[in-house]
Amino acid sequence: MEVGTSVNEENGGLDQLVLESGYCSLGWPKFWNLKSPLQIAQSPSWSLTVQSITANTDKLMPVEATNVIDLAKKALSASKEAALLAEKCSDLDDVVSNSLRTTCSSDFSVEEVKTVRSTRHLERQSKTRRVPKARDVFHEPYNSRRADVQKKINEGFDPKDPLRLFLWGPETKQLLTAKEESELVAQVQDLMRLEKAKKSLQFQFGREPTLVEWADVVGLSCSALQSQLCACNISREKLITANLRMVVHIAKQYQGRGLSLQDLMQEGSMGLMKSIEKFKPQVGCRFGTYAYWWIRQTVRKAVFLHSRTIRLPENVYHILGKVMEAKRSYIQEGNHNPTKEELAKRTGITVDKLERLLFMARMPVSMQRTVWADQATTFQEITADTEIEIPDVGAAKQLMRQHVHGLLNILNLKERQIIRLRYGIEDGKPKSLSEIGNVFGLSKERVRQLESRALYKLKQCLGSHGLEAYADLLV
Repeated sequence: MEVGTSVNEENGGLDQLVLESGYCSLGWPKFWNLKSPLQIAQSPSWSLTVQSITANTDKLMPVEATNVIDLAKKALSASKEAALLAEKCSDLDDVVSNSLRTTCSSDFSVEEVKTVRSTRHLERQSKTRRVPKARDVFHEPYNSRRADVQKKINEGFDPKDPLRLFLWGPETKQLLTAKEESELVAQVQDLMRLEKAKKSLQFQFGREPTLVEWADVVGLSCSALQSQLCACNISREKLITANLRMVVHIAKQYQGRGLSLQDLMQEGSMGLMKSIEKFKPQVGCRFGTYAYWWIRQTVRKAVFLHSRTIRLPENVYHILGKVMEAKRSYIQEGNHNPTKEELAKRTGITVDKLERLLFMARMPVSMQRTVWADQATTFQEITADTEIEIPDVGAAKQLMRQHVHGLLNILNLKERQIIRLRYGIEDGKPKSLSEIGNVFGLSKERVRQLESRALYKLKQCLGSHGLEAYADLLV
């Protein structure tokens, strides 16, 4: 009993330390997460302390005297481990918080980074205006600029755009390989042979041949002929759609020459289809190389035929193209107003020929076009009609007719009739000498003599009757 009492007295401080460590561990929430269940199970002092504290009892559970020292040592080691783990956790929290702060600051800095473009333009402006240069030019981030560009594209998207409709579909965006192109051309050649056989039958029978007759001539069954025709037509369409981008490329080169882009693309498509019919794989070149010339030829021919109201000869149109090209080159060099001498020298023609070309190249103006932009007056309203006479001229001619009829009365009946028939005074249709001779039963020579005598009499009386005043009206 004395030994047990002394042991209890000596180990009283240890028990108190165990209790304090238990209370501290309960008040430290991080220790509950860091201490493994195995360690909790292996330390009976910990479990006893937790039970005693949670039960809110002031009396400790009975423990054997021989195990008190071991329990105290284990509790002390456990408290030290808890303290070390807590320190490590605090250090880890500091590291994590610092890393998070650095990450957030780096992200924020990335977001705040502005794109700086070249400042040459602003430097030139500052030199001309004599203002201080701007050191830094900040712009919005790339993502926001890209969003604005995409927004503008979406706002300006026109679903009825002819160019989009012309190149609609994925077939127009895929390029054909040499192998695919040769296969499609071979099927198109088969289709051409079938069409040729059909035309020969149509010429032979004088009517449209039936499918059975067509199949017998080509040596196929009706179903095989239909399937082959379908496959060949699909190949032809695929070959056309795969080269539509080339049509658009060529058509854009001839914009601004009197035809719209839609008309140019239509003519180029016709040239592409014609090139399919004319292409022969034996020439040793790709189909695109061969079709390019046909497309360009049809586009140029359409511009030549339909670009102007009054069509010009082909050679004149060709020289005018050279003149426009020379003027464009002068403008690119900085001379915005080249003289006729400079244009003629660069084109290789004389100045007189250039003036004639420019005179012939005048564009007609519509009579319904307004003269001034702010008024509704048209050219038709201010342009005189050449078919309608001026009132004073019309009145003067009417008086002249009356005087001429009065002047004819000085002639005898036959001479007066000959003059009337000869100059068409009655019906407006002049007659020949032979026709007048047939009317009067006279020869041509006699009619001529009577006519000359009548005219001589009239000339003698012009001064007396005052017909000289109408000399400016006689044409």
